Amino acid sequence: MITLGAERILIIAPHADDEVLGCGGLIEKACRHNNQVKVIVVAVGDIIHTHNNQLVLASTRIKELQDALEVLGCNDFEVIYNDKDSLLDTIPKNELVAKLDKIISSYEPTMVFIPLPSYHQDHNVLFETCFAALRPRTNQNIKLIAMYEYPLISWQYQKFWNTGELYLDISQTYQKKIDAFLKHASQRRPPRNLLSPESVLKWAEMRGFEIGIPYAEKYYILRSHIL
Repeated sequence: MITLGAERILIIAPHADDEVLGCGGLIEKACRHNNQVKVIVVAVGDIIHTHNNQLVLASTRIKELQDALEVLGCNDFEVIYNDKDSLLDTIPKNELVAKLDKIISSYEPTMVFIPLPSYHQDHNVLFETCFAALRPRTNQNIKLIAMYEYPLISWQYQKFWNTGELYLDISQTYQKKIDAFLKHASQRRPPRNLLSPESVLKWAEMRGFEIGIPYAEKYYILRSHIL
């Protein structure tokens, strides 16, 4: 479907870098085949990282996001909150659902990708609000709703549900995904950390091994139908 260049793809991410970790290969391939791709990052903010005790500004995260998406060929993105990193659980859910409702209604996507829930409260809140905003409606042209994964799901108390599994071959362009992640310089960790370029590559290699190709991204289907 993506190779036909007729899709309107919406990717909703909790933070700047989740879009690359989960969908970097998808964004690159979709843009290369002239599909419309819009990335929504829900929250950035001035935050002190616990791994190095350094302050990272919201403006830095937004610039990194722009640079990362440029590597992937995407120039359509929006940040909803610039002061709510790690604070999405403090926002009334009806407020966030209303904002997502408006974006979905105006953009009219044919495919939507949302984060898997994990131990991070922002990811859980966003999954729940996306699930509400993507409720079935009349005259809706969304043919695929799927969850994307990222390294932090390796620690979860609830395993994946009985969903369909969807793989995307990124064997020819996996380096673009790594290059895009490297633009999120404030998020980079040492090699053995889950949020390192080395680990991102190993994750893609693991998913590729599952289907007999060098590198892949894996998605979990929530809803899919043929129009």
